[in-house]
Amino acid sequence: MNNIPPLKPLVSFRAAAKHQSLTKAAQELHLTHGAVSRAVKQLEEFFGFELFTRRNRGLFITEKGAALAKEVDNILNRLEKVCEKLKTPESKRRLSVSCEPSLAMRWLMPKLDDFRRKAPQIDIHLATAGGPIDISAEGVHLAIRRSDFTWPPHYHCTLLGKERIGPVCSPAYWEKHKKTPKQLLHTRTRPEAWDDWNKISNTQIESDSEKNFDHFYFSLQAASTDFGLAIGPEPMVQEHIKQGLLVAPYGFKKTAIDYVILSLDRPEKDCNMNTFIDWLKSELGLPPA
Repeated sequence: MNNIPPLKPLVSFRAAAKHQSLTKAAQELHLTHGAVSRAVKQLEEFFGFELFTRRNRGLFITEKGAALAKEVDNILNRLEKVCEKLKTPESKRRLSVSCEPSLAMRWLMPKLDDFRRKAPQIDIHLATAGGPIDISAEGVHLAIRRSDFTWPPHYHCTLLGKERIGPVCSPAYWEKHKKTPKQLLHTRTRPEAWDDWNKISNTQIESDSEKNFDHFYFSLQAASTDFGLAIGPEPMVQEHIKQGLLVAPYGFKKTAIDYVILSLDRPEKDCNMNTFIDWLKSELGLPPA
C-alpha cells in the first residue's frame, strides 16, 4: 500500500483537473478554496512532482498530472458504479441513457411508459445530448447517437438501423401548397438536411421562402402547425403521421447515417442493457444497417 496516495484528496484533485480551477472544484464539491488547494498540495508532496503549474493567475495541469487525472477519473467512476449497483435493490436496476435531443423528446420520452410496463425492474434515467460523448465522464451506460462522428475505438457499438428521412408537413399545408412553391424549414443543428434529401431522392422541391430553427424539434413542431415543409427523420415523425398531424408526401429515403448505441461494455454482458436495446430495435423498426 506504500505506493497508493491518500485517497480523500484524489476527489478534490479530479475536480480541479476537470475544471482547471481550484475555485470551480471547490464550488462543485462544496469545499473551501483552501481545502482543495491543500488536497492538491498533499498529493504533490506524496508524488514529489507538480500536478499543476500556476502562471498568469491561471492553473494548468502538467503532463504527469493529466495522466494521473485520467486514471483517477476512471477508477472513481468504476467505484461509483459498483457502489450504485450495491445500493440499488436487485428488483430495480438503474440504466442511464443519453439520447439525441430531438429523438428523445419526439420519440423516446413518449414511449418510456410502455417500456416501464414491459420491464418494471429497470429504472431508466434519461439525459439528452448529441454528438461525441465521454461515456465514463458522463456516467451513462448507453448513448443513442447518429453515426456522424468518430468515437473512441474502445467503445462498443450496437447498430440500431439506417436513418430514413423525408419532407413532412401538416395535411392542411400539403392540400394548400402541393401544386405551389413551398416554404422550406431548416435547422441549425442539421443545416445539410435538405441537401441530403435532394441527393438521395434526386428530387428538387420548388420553394419560394425558407425559415431557420435552432433544432429539429422546433422545425417539426412548426411543420405540424401549417408553417411549411421540414425534413423529418422517420422515428421522430411516425407517431404524428399515424395520428394524422403530419404527412410525408414524398416518402422516406435511407441516408448514409446509422443510428447506433455506444457503450463501454458489451451489452450482452448485462441483461438490462439487452432488454432495453431489444425494445429499442423493435420499436424503432428501422431498416438494417
